[in-house]
Amino acid sequence: MNNREYVVGIRADGGQGIGMGHIMRCLALAREFRRKGNTVYFICKAAEGAKKIIEEGFEVLLLDSGEATERDVDFNLGSNLLKEAYEMVPLIDQKKIAVLIIDTYDVSIEYFSALKTQVKKLVYIDDLKKAVYPVDMIINGNLTSEYMNYQKDYGDQLLLLGPTYNMIREEFINQKHRKIHKQVRHIMITTGGTDPHHMTSRLLDMILSDNKDLNLTIHLIIGSLFRDITDLKKIEEQDHRVILHENTARISDIMRLADIGISAGGTTLYELAACGTPTLAFILAENQEFLVGKMDEAGYVISLGWFHQIEASRFLKQLKALINNYTQRVQMSRRAQKLVDGRGIERIVIAIDKMMKGSNESSSLLL
Repeated sequence: MNNREYVVGIRADGGQGIGMGHIMRCLALAREFRRKGNTVYFICKAAEGAKKIIEEGFEVLLLDSGEATERDVDFNLGSNLLKEAYEMVPLIDQKKIAVLIIDTYDVSIEYFSALKTQVKKLVYIDDLKKAVYPVDMIINGNLTSEYMNYQKDYGDQLLLLGPTYNMIREEFINQKHRKIHKQVRHIMITTGGTDPHHMTSRLLDMILSDNKDLNLTIHLIIGSLFRDITDLKKIEEQDHRVILHENTARISDIMRLADIGISAGGTTLYELAACGTPTLAFILAENQEFLVGKMDEAGYVISLGWFHQIEASRFLKQLKALINNYTQRVQMSRRAQKLVDGRGIERIVIAIDKMMKGSNESSSLLL
C-alpha cells in the first residue's frame, strides 16, 4: 500500500423499512475510493443491504448487535448502540480501518465517542442535524443543509455541505442538456429500492383510470427490495401502456426518456434533477418532508404531499396541469439541471484524502 492508500470502513444498512438510500449512496462513495486505490469494507446489520454490497464486489463485515432500524436521532444514551460500537472495535483493528464513515440515523454521542478513538478520522453522513457531532467531518449534500445552522463544533471539523457534495452515482455526472418535448408521452414512477406502502400500484391505478386520452406509456421502477410485484406484472401483460423495469443497470436512461417523473423524496430527486426530468414528488418518511418542501419552494419539483394523503382527483389534476404546461416543464428542467452535476462523490473523496494528509485546505480542489 502506497502513501496515498488507506483502508476505509463504511457503516450503513439497507432493507425493508429502511430503504436502500444509504446503501446506494455509500456504494457510489466506495466505488470512487476503490477507483483511487483504497480498500473498502462495509459494516452492516441487515442482510438485505449486505447482499447488494456483495454484488458490487465489496466485503461485508456483519454485526450481531440487534436488528437494523431507522429511528430519528435522539442522542440519548443507548446501551445497544454502545454494544454495536464495541463490536466494531475488533473489526476496525483487524482490517486496519483508518477512515470510518457512518451513514445511519441510529447513532448517539457516546456511539461516536467510542468509535472516534479507534480510527484516524471519523466521518458522518448526515441528513437531519439533530445535535453536535463529535466527528472529524460532516457530509450533508442536501439542498436543505443551508437551513440547518451547521457550525464547526468539534476541533478542526470539516463541513461538506450542499448539493456540491451530493452523493448521487457516477452515471449522473455532467448529464447533457435536456430537451423537453411539447407532448408528454412517457411517465416514470419510482419509490426507491422498496415500496412498503404499495405506492407504485396506487399511483399506477390512478393514472390508468384516467389515461383514455393522454396516450401515456408508464414506466415502473421496481427496486431490489420490492416484495410482491405479481399484480404489477399482470397489468404489464394486459396493458401495453405499462412497462416494468426491474433492478435496471442505468436508471438515468429511463429518467431521460421520461417526460415526467413521479418519485418519493430522497436521493432519487437529485438524480431526476441531474437528468432534467420535471418531477412530482411525494413524502414517504419524516426525513423527506423538509427536502420535498424546500425543493418545491425552489421550483425543482412539485410536491404531492404525504403519500397517505394523495387523493386521485387532486393528483390527476396536478399531473395533467404539468403535462399541459410546456413552459413550466422547461423551466423546471433548466433549473433542476443546475442543482447537481453528479461530481459530489469525487469531491468528497478528494476532501477525505486531503484530510488524511493533514490538510484542511479542501476547497481549492473541490470547485
